[in-house]
Amino acid sequence: MKRILLVITAICIFFAGCNANAKDIGEKKAKEIALSHAGVENADVTFVKAEADRENGKRVYEVEFYTSDHKEYDYEVDAQSGEILSYDYDAENYNFTPGGKDENVSTATQSVETSQTEQTPQKEISEKEAKEIALKKLPEAKESNIREFKKDYDDGKLFYEGKIVLGKTEYEFEIDASNGNVVKWEKDSLYD
Repeated sequence: MKRILLVITAICIFFAGCNANAKDIGEKKAKEIALSHAGVENADVTFVKAEADRENGKRVYEVEFYTSDHKEYDYEVDAQSGEILSYDYDAENYNFTPGGKDENVSTATQSVETSQTEQTPQKEISEKEAKEIALKKLPEAKESNIREFKKDYDDGKLFYEGKIVLGKTEYEFEIDASNGNVVKWEKDSLYD
């Protein structure tokens, strides 16, 4: 019995030592990585959350913030490597004051914003252009690797959504049709 306890104790110490040796970038660095990727400054955002979590047995940081142009950014950052595992952003109905208080935009303001948007026609990228943008992120992929592709409207705005399967990995994307920006890019194993 003592021998079994010694073996269990040794295993616990070994794994605790392995975990202690694993570098963790920390919450501050995860925020910096997300801000840099989004191309925004810390002074121009309000953080909703930045916390450690586990995703598929992997330690990650979930970082969420709002910008002054009413966008909500969500990031998932690998806690060891700092690699961005997924990200997206959405236009939200928030009144933002840097360093101040966020409040819901009033219905009257929402109506004015909506009518101004409807009056201003925007040139949208084509489906073909959206596919090309997605495929540029994976130079080894071809159009035949796109498994799903569709148009979707969110908050009155057009997006192209799709999936690319390459090897044993699936890439899910969302592209803003008004400007061609990739607003969501997630990478998952086909076997998860």
